[in-house]
Amino acid sequence: MADSNASQEFIVQGDPVQSGQLNEHLQREPGVKRVAQIAPDVVILSMTKTQADRLKSTFATLVVEPNSALKQFDAD
Repeated sequence: MADSNASQEFIVQGDPVQSGQLNEHLQREPGVKRVAQIAPDVVILSMTKTQADRLKSTFATLVVEPNSALKQFDAD
């Protein structure tokens, strides 16, 4: 299991991203860094597992998943 105090990238998707609610909330979360904006409602954030869990509990409609590398597959 990953260290809950180590920063890692998470994909965050949902209405709070698009509406700006997430941006407002992140101004009160100093350790969270925006890595990229993928779509109007999708961002990649660098934060700890604890911070990610807090985002999930703050915004019920938000999807927060670790940004792991896609696995290659053979297309036969």
